[in-house]
Amino acid sequence: MIDVERIVANSIPLNSEGSHVVYWMTSARRSRWNHGLDHAIDLANEANVPLIIVESLALGHRWANDRIHTFVLQGMIDNRKLFESAPLTYIPYVETKQGQAAGLLRSFTKGAVAMVIDDYPTYMPRDVAVRAMETGDCCVIAVDSNGIVPLRTPQRSFTTAYSFRRYLHKNVLGFLAKPPMAEPLKALNDLPDGKAIAEEAFARVNVPITPYEFIWRVAEASREGRDALSYLDIDHEVSPIDSTTGGSVRARTELSKFIEQRLDHYHVDRNHPERHGSSGLSPWLHFGHISSFEIVDAVLKHQKWNPMKVTPPHNGRREGWWGANEGAEAFLDQVITWRELGFIYCHQTPNHAKYETLPDWAKQTLNEHSEDERPYLYTFEELENGQTHDPLWNAAQMQLRTEGFIHNYLRMLWGKKVLEWSSDPKTACEWLIRLNDRWALDGRDPNSYTGIFWIFGRFDRGWFERAVFGKIRYMTSASTQRKFKTEDYIRKYADS
Repeated sequence: MIDVERIVANSIPLNSEGSHVVYWMTSARRSRWNHGLDHAIDLANEANVPLIIVESLALGHRWANDRIHTFVLQGMIDNRKLFESAPLTYIPYVETKQGQAAGLLRSFTKGAVAMVIDDYPTYMPRDVAVRAMETGDCCVIAVDSNGIVPLRTPQRSFTTAYSFRRYLHKNVLGFLAKPPMAEPLKALNDLPDGKAIAEEAFARVNVPITPYEFIWRVAEASREGRDALSYLDIDHEVSPIDSTTGGSVRARTELSKFIEQRLDHYHVDRNHPERHGSSGLSPWLHFGHISSFEIVDAVLKHQKWNPMKVTPPHNGRREGWWGANEGAEAFLDQVITWRELGFIYCHQTPNHAKYETLPDWAKQTLNEHSEDERPYLYTFEELENGQTHDPLWNAAQMQLRTEGFIHNYLRMLWGKKVLEWSSDPKTACEWLIRLNDRWALDGRDPNSYTGIFWIFGRFDRGWFERAVFGKIRYMTSASTQRKFKTEDYIRKYADS
């Protein structure tokens, strides 16, 4: 039974006479470790009606582009294979005209027992869930499958990672004891087929079902795939990443490789880009192709961990609490503490992507230094194209453009320099969001906003005061270059 704190619904009761249950999949795009899928299966089993899963990709969001579309459609290919042997109807749907998806969503609510939809704290998935609950013609249930800690459980804010760790130390074992099912499709009864109901829902609003051939062509990330996407009104300048394939299958492969090859040295290697020590899982986490529950479960099994290894006191320390090795402890701190700190903050702060949400001390010190002379001033276009005086910064920006991510340590430097080179801190904040949300595979995510706003003092504390930054933490390319070898990194992306 799913934890009630993971559920929020509109005021319409379940329809006991309904003909189907629909799961409108927007952010937890997977067939495993998924609280939303668990709940949809429970409802369909209880009513003995068809379960219809619609995995939708809308057209009309600000950052829709070839990169995002390709990654998501690659995940749809995996899901089709994973769902095809189960007694359910799976429909991958790609919107071709703006506004189609909203009408289709409402059409699927007609005559339904209920609609289950993913609950997500940022960007378009959040807006879709809100609209579904407001306009749906049946009971619409938003389910939180985002992380270990249910978004609504803490009922308090956290200003630092330390304060959140103290909370986790006291509560995380209870949350880990309530995971979603690892293989929920095994719990699905032999339900009636829902294909005819789904076809009627499409026909009712005169929306075509997306041909599988289209999805397959795009997922190939070839010239033919880009040609197929060219008919959509999206940003075609942001191209797919050939080396990074979306989907649950690739996500689980990357998780296994990380645990076997890099986890034990993660605490040392993660801050050295030349060692490739990070997990690299953030794109698959962002699009819901893998669950943090599955990741944490795999890490703890690798460590042969059990709750008896936890070492009190529950004092918020970063290391030594789990009773795992140093690499695992450092990684668990990233995937639980830092990731979920951002999710909870974004849930509690609807305008989380606004400069005004920075802590008062940060806004005050930045305001006091807003008119300081900048060592360099660049336009947005110069920054986006990696055209600054700083070869290391340019390389990081070109990595973002060509590979869809920046190594975490360099991402901090990347952000600090934009703060230093912009006319004022608010402009710097807006530009960083634009750069990240357009080009990063894991952009538009609570974790992304944690990283960007940390640049300006969120979840941080004051440091030594200096020009432009005030008391905001400072970083330089020179100090970064002293910590690891950057020559090969700069050379790799110089001609991108």
